[in-house]
Amino acid sequence: MNNLATNEVETKHAEARRSLDRLRPKRRSRRNSLPTSANIKLFLLFVSILIVLGSLLYSSQLVDQLREREHRVVQLFARATSYNVTSDQPNDSLYQMIVSFARESEVPIILTDSKDQPTLQHFEKFNMNVPIDSTKDSLARLADIREQLRLMDQAYAPIKMFFVMPETEDTVVTNYIHYGNSLVLDEIESLPMIQLLLGTVIVMIGYLSFSYLKRSEQSNIWVGMAKETAHQLGTPLSSLLGWTEFLRLSSDQPNEVQKIAGEIERDIERLNRIAVRFSKIGSIPDLKPQNLVAVISDVMNYFEGRLPHLRRNIRLELDSKEDEIVLPINRELFEWVMENLIKNAFEAIESKEGSIKVHIERGRGDTVLVDVTDTGKGFEMRRRKDVFRPGFSTKARGWGLGLSLARRIIEDYHHGKLVVKDSAPGKGTTFRMRLPLHEKPRT
Repeated sequence: MNNLATNEVETKHAEARRSLDRLRPKRRSRRNSLPTSANIKLFLLFVSILIVLGSLLYSSQLVDQLREREHRVVQLFARATSYNVTSDQPNDSLYQMIVSFARESEVPIILTDSKDQPTLQHFEKFNMNVPIDSTKDSLARLADIREQLRLMDQAYAPIKMFFVMPETEDTVVTNYIHYGNSLVLDEIESLPMIQLLLGTVIVMIGYLSFSYLKRSEQSNIWVGMAKETAHQLGTPLSSLLGWTEFLRLSSDQPNEVQKIAGEIERDIERLNRIAVRFSKIGSIPDLKPQNLVAVISDVMNYFEGRLPHLRRNIRLELDSKEDEIVLPINRELFEWVMENLIKNAFEAIESKEGSIKVHIERGRGDTVLVDVTDTGKGFEMRRRKDVFRPGFSTKARGWGLGLSLARRIIEDYHHGKLVVKDSAPGKGTTFRMRLPLHEKPRT
């Protein structure tokens, strides 16, 4: 008997060491590819830069079109003035119309003499859209005009007005027309720089906001994982404490001790399964043919004698027309999903009585449907997508990670679907799993 007991102890120690080995991080080959979050950041940065560059290009084209338009206005004024001065039969009405059009364009124009010198005589008649301070003396006003001429010549070369001498047919420069940008064009020319600054600010705000949200989400996930670990370990540990107390009270009853020892062993096996579950996170699990009805039945049998909520007379029911439905699943991870759904259902039932029903049936095509229905408080269907979002929880002590993990296990690992089939406030909720009967090939 002693040797047999020693062998059993050594066997359990060996199983515990294998469980610890599975938890140890494995060396992974380094990849040169960037993580997904970094790729998203680079993509957003690239798109933002393209938008800013496109906006700058459009503004630049708009400025060029306005500049060309104002240049044509000045050329029209120059030809009209030259014709009006040199023609034997000038059309004064047409000339005044062109002058009026040039004034309304708001293009500043200064007409100088043959020596390219400005004059104050008839200034308003031959010069347009050039502000002059009439309170200053003539020398000061001339100095202001020359300064404006200097600025105009930096932007555009003056236009020469010619006159052909009838006798000699020599070409003589009679006047110079200097012009600059209108106020509208000056403001539009500064627009690309403003757009560049605003675009840079928007890109930086977007980049920093994405980084902050990503860090916040990762922090919530890590905190949620820690809480989920404690949540997973809480049931078997509480059960072990209870069985320990029963052992003390049943020390003189060998049969009862054997029964309690068997229950303790189940809780230890459950702790081992929990360790295996967390070791599988981030890796591709193996799917093996399993009897889905038996797996779900084992989970429900475990919960029946252990969850403290059962003191409120909450019933667990399994409804299936078939005793055996075999399909490829990873037992450890699928049990995790069922436990999360059942725990979520228990916590949603706030009354002293209630029920949780698991219904299994074959769906259309090669699929199996698993519905988990509770008589809990429920919620509005418009929030059905929020319940799977990490961090979302309707419970004061929840961290909103259980359903998110369950959905990822079903959809990413088992190629199925996990959705809220139906829910209403005060009437309960039904979660539906749709699982394929055959394993899909991995890409």
